Amino acid sequence: MTKTASDRVSYYVKKVAQLGVVHPAKKKPRSHTYRQQRLMQYKAAMHKQIDAHHNKISSVLKER
Repeated sequence: MTKTASDRVSYYVKKVAQLGVVHPAKKKPRSHTYRQQRLMQYKAAMHKQIDAHHNKISSVLKER
């Protein structure tokens, strides 16, 4: 199942908000150890999907 761009954006925003709740001076929970890295990978995949969708729409509009 492929997630839509809006699904990806809402998930990304939710996870970034969860990451930002932890105060920088406090030790982060173990579950946050690689979260920043995973979020950046997820963000890159999200942008690729959005760009592909944009290019698809642009090509359809050019044909008209």
